[in-house]
Amino acid sequence: MGQLTRFLAVFMFFPLLAACQDEEASGPSADEITTAVIERFRDDPYAKVGHVENVTKTNSIAKGDDEVIVMVRYDLVFDRSIADFADDVTEKGKAAGTMDDVGNTVSDAIDLVKTKMLAMKEGDFKAGDRRAMENEIRLLKSEKGWIYRGDH
Repeated sequence: MGQLTRFLAVFMFFPLLAACQDEEASGPSADEITTAVIERFRDDPYAKVGHVENVTKTNSIAKGDDEVIVMVRYDLVFDRSIADFADDVTEKGKAAGTMDDVGNTVSDAIDLVKTKMLAMKEGDFKAGDRRAMENEIRLLKSEKGWIYRGDH
């Protein structure tokens, strides 16, 4: 009788376990989270001088069935220095021939100023430096999977 009771207890436990696994699987995948972090980073002033690596989800908060706030940790890796970026902006400015070129140069110059201000606040950097970053991102469930839709 004891074996039958254990068998029934285990048998009744499987649906609960399956429900927990379904709940876990219904959230964004690691690839969707990484894509969202990279997409968010495109708007960051540091995007002109670096890239993102080693994205890790640290926690999440469900805001319903189709929205989630994900806490992430990642490395910001600097590909070049502010001086290199400034040299590029200067060269682009000298070579600007059309109004579109001028507009792009002005946009880069604004990003350069933002990057310099962040460096003053958070510390200077050079190519090859890494910084551990933590952020929260908001993802929405679409018909094609989880997508980044701004910070909360």
